Amino acid sequence: MISRRNFLKLSAIAGVGLVLPFEWLANAPRVLAFSQSDRLTKFNQALRKIGGGGTGDIHLAVKDDPLSNPGWWQPGVDHYTIDIGQFTDKLHPDLPNETRLWGYGQGFNEDVYNPHWTKHLSGVIAAKRGTPVQITFRNHLPADHILPIDLTIMGADEGVNRACVHLHGGLAPWTSDGGPHAWWDPTGGHGVDFLNNQVLRPNQIVPANEAEYYYPNDQGSRLLWYHDHTLGNTRLNAYAGVASGYVIYDDYELNTLAKAPINLPFAVDERTVYLAFQDKIFVSADIDTKDPTWKTVVDDTQTGDLWYAHVYDPVRWDLTPGMTPPPISAIPEFFGDTILVNGTVYPYLEVGPRQYRFRMLNACNARFLNPHLVLADSTKDNKEPALDANFNPIQGPEFLQIGNEGGFLPYPVVVNGPLTPQPQIQLLMAPAERTDLIVDFRGKAGKTYLLYSDAAAPFPMGDSLNDYYPGNIATPSATPGKGPNTRTLLQIRVSLPEAVDPVINLPLVLTPTDRFVVDQFPGEPTPIPAGVHVRRLTLNESNDAFGRLIQFLGTDEPLDLAKYGFGRPYDADPTEVIYEGTTEVWEILNLTGDVHPIHFHLVNVQVLSRQLFDADHYTGGAPSYFDEAYPPEQNELGWKETVRMNPGEVTRVIMKFDLPVTPFVVPESPRTGGYEYVWHCHILEHEEHDMMRPLIIKYHKNFMPLIKK
Repeated sequence: MISRRNFLKLSAIAGVGLVLPFEWLANAPRVLAFSQSDRLTKFNQALRKIGGGGTGDIHLAVKDDPLSNPGWWQPGVDHYTIDIGQFTDKLHPDLPNETRLWGYGQGFNEDVYNPHWTKHLSGVIAAKRGTPVQITFRNHLPADHILPIDLTIMGADEGVNRACVHLHGGLAPWTSDGGPHAWWDPTGGHGVDFLNNQVLRPNQIVPANEAEYYYPNDQGSRLLWYHDHTLGNTRLNAYAGVASGYVIYDDYELNTLAKAPINLPFAVDERTVYLAFQDKIFVSADIDTKDPTWKTVVDDTQTGDLWYAHVYDPVRWDLTPGMTPPPISAIPEFFGDTILVNGTVYPYLEVGPRQYRFRMLNACNARFLNPHLVLADSTKDNKEPALDANFNPIQGPEFLQIGNEGGFLPYPVVVNGPLTPQPQIQLLMAPAERTDLIVDFRGKAGKTYLLYSDAAAPFPMGDSLNDYYPGNIATPSATPGKGPNTRTLLQIRVSLPEAVDPVINLPLVLTPTDRFVVDQFPGEPTPIPAGVHVRRLTLNESNDAFGRLIQFLGTDEPLDLAKYGFGRPYDADPTEVIYEGTTEVWEILNLTGDVHPIHFHLVNVQVLSRQLFDADHYTGGAPSYFDEAYPPEQNELGWKETVRMNPGEVTRVIMKFDLPVTPFVVPESPRTGGYEYVWHCHILEHEEHDMMRPLIIKYHKNFMPLIKK
């Protein structure tokens, strides 16, 4: 069996993403077919918008009436009541049935089975900086999951219908951060860190299925999202649909973009387009042939429901010889065969020949994206890319990137631009990353483009079995004009005639309202500031007790070298214990063959530099470097909270551990005795098994927590 590390080295030598010959892949024994989805027609339904009022739109959450304040709401907040439950939604006209989903919404009716109470990805919230939001979440999830559950994963045996809400990128008190042990279920069962109601509804008799969350929103403008973070079931609940958007806007954003006009989130402003990408697999009409076990592991399934891999395939993934995985098993990563944008399959978007703001979120479990515009081929009904003489897609308009998940960049950056003597900056989005772009369709009236992605999966080495497009002999079900297809994300139709609109004139230097820890300059690695504590950490891969691949975070000192490498299980004693107000640089060494998008709860970070090191001979402590440090990409400058860590490299990030100020006392975690956050890989299958570690913040004994008056 070729290990990931050796596979990566062979890939680098060969200069291609797939080293193993297709004949070997095609003839190797498979446990079951991974792709299930039927051949759905592309681009025959419009992109769903957010909060526009139409029946196909994604619902914008409605605030509770402030006059109905029951007394336990914090003063000066916007309060929402949001339900979590099961529902059905029609995701494509060719699917014979509506798809069962789990997700957020409002107005759940417990007396109706599968009520049509929401749309996929509904519950979007727009908040002004400085105006806190408090939310009552109500858990209505049923006792049976719509996906198979592997009970060998830590926490999964504590209940199927548990929920836990994490505001991804939010500066929240740890009791509202959605740590994995802060789950609750519809009957009142809860994890050891569930203090939500104790903190926000003291001395109240709280309904068993309710949990209270508080978000100060003391952050600059940015696109956040909130999703499930339940211990043992995060990857499944998020894939089932328990996710939605959350936007913070501020005066700087409004003033900077007011002349565009592309300012207020979700206002009557067709020039701001929100795009959330997911890859799914649908249960096919011939599921009994493709996956004979499916109906034995999922109740009430039908064509069009979500399918998720539940058998560990030793041909696709490493397995320790002689070991047997459980019959329902977690897998190292999940890649769907069908792309959804804003919860719909292969939609189209109609635009005018003008400038637009595109705000994108990669909400896939494991798939990286490198979205760029290519010209559509009119001879193929504009459903496939037009090719040049070398059979490469013909490039469309470039992007001007103005922000990422941490808000505005310090400088606008052209990405996916024309080829020049200088290296081209690509737009690469790992799972959970966001990007904020200006796209210029002026002079393009009457043309049709495809938003296109050909990023390798897994990234960076790739496996052609995860790449669905016509002509790929490893995925022959992909046919022109139809799915499965993971390359053509969205069709964009530019209307006639030419429009006359205000031009978006941005300053050459942007000034985010959250001050940076250090100043950075494009094209230069940022040195570690003098006197700042440096913490060395590692990313690791090994095999678990069943012989399956498993990932770990760790330090540069092994806990059990033979068992974990330099990694440590999530439930090992915390090692990242830090005093509030401290600034640190983390040097994170990637000892695996994957790029890992590492997400930090509580803090935003700045990427200082990256540096190649000798990963194959690493023995702990400071590594042996192959070369000098090199700078982050220009579109990585500014604040980040999900950072790509490349194989065989040290990635350096700097962060300041400030806790949010709240109008109430926040107690310490009964589990760890501090303010308990986490850091983890946002490939959700990695996070769950077992690439997540506690991040514990403590106050100095002579300091008291700040309480907002």
